Amino acid sequence: MAQYYHAHKVDPDLCRGHMTCMRLCPTQAIRVRNGTAGISEELCVDCGSCLVGCPSDAIVPISDDVSETSRFKYKVVVPSPVLYSQFEASVHPYIIHLAFQELGFDAVVDVGDSAEALAFALVEYMKEYTGPLPLISSHCPSIIRLIQVKYPDLVEQVVPLDVPREITAREIKKNLPAKLGLEPEDVGVIYVAPCPARMVSIKQPAEKASSWFDGVVSIKDVFSVLMPHVVGIKETFKESMVPDDFRFTGGWATLGSITRAARMENWLAVSGVHPVMRILDDIENSRLRNIDFVEVLAHMLGCISGPFNVESPYVARANGIKRMQKYLTKAEVDPDDIRKKLKEGYYFFENPVLPRPTTYFDTDLETSIKRMKERERVYRSLRQIDCGCCGAPTCMAFADDFVRGEAKLTDCIFLAQQPDEK
Repeated sequence: MAQYYHAHKVDPDLCRGHMTCMRLCPTQAIRVRNGTAGISEELCVDCGSCLVGCPSDAIVPISDDVSETSRFKYKVVVPSPVLYSQFEASVHPYIIHLAFQELGFDAVVDVGDSAEALAFALVEYMKEYTGPLPLISSHCPSIIRLIQVKYPDLVEQVVPLDVPREITAREIKKNLPAKLGLEPEDVGVIYVAPCPARMVSIKQPAEKASSWFDGVVSIKDVFSVLMPHVVGIKETFKESMVPDDFRFTGGWATLGSITRAARMENWLAVSGVHPVMRILDDIENSRLRNIDFVEVLAHMLGCISGPFNVESPYVARANGIKRMQKYLTKAEVDPDDIRKKLKEGYYFFENPVLPRPTTYFDTDLETSIKRMKERERVYRSLRQIDCGCCGAPTCMAFADDFVRGEAKLTDCIFLAQQPDEK
């Protein structure tokens, strides 16, 4: 079975077995055994619900160290558009660029241009698409993995277009080294991520052999070292210092950004893992009609609610709106060039999104049927109140664990209290 990378882990020294994480996990990937939480590598989709919900802060992020970029001769940082919203609206976006330069980065490249190009490419793709509807956005890697694990029949409805950050990194890696007279390996491209799923999509992408990024750090880690520089630069900053070629184009950071950028008509935008799952249930059961495209994001309000952010999502949303009102520069796109690249396959995933194989599903039909029957038998013997005392989130999950040999019937406190049958 494949090994899956994740951008967070349980610190057993901090874990108190509260079970909050277990109840919040949308894919039932967490079990609490012997007073400590454990996360299934196969079922975890890196949504970050456990990170946010753990009352002991026992689930901790795994991030690259910014100092690791020192091995590159030329360093480029590509920040998520969410990063800008972590600063108050009075901070000019160029100040943040200058702060990155003080930290040792040679260039800062935003994803706004790629986002606008992909919005146009999406509209063109949908004009030629003849498969089942609605199409599902590919922007949120956590939702892609959720579909792979819990909704494998819907993978063919995921839009097969790559995401702005990867398109941006590819442009940098393919064009910048020659321009600078450097070897490709001398140019390092680092992404600043708002959530663990973005980190995983770079460390172990589901749609390609490897990411175009050389590293990824969390917004939380970057913000702490960036903020003093931002404060210092702001004291003497004047807008006349902004270069003529500087552009701030925003990006897809909030719910509805993709559909607004693409100017769609029959669309739906949904955020939050559990609301998204209800919509995916409707799509899977053909209950969602007259909708051509569904924009789905794992976090409420969009990426501004990612667990690696430092600002309240509502404050961040207000900061983002105010900043774009003051500084937004409309990205320029070349429709003919985008159509040409789309026809050549430039914007597409390298590999299709496929269901994620797990030990929770058997390819052997006979074994699968036997397990299903045994699971139903065990489930009927339980109280079916989903108390969680066994360490599994639901009685059905406990029955699954028992059938796979990962739990004993006496792990259920009610069955343990029953007298032995003679």
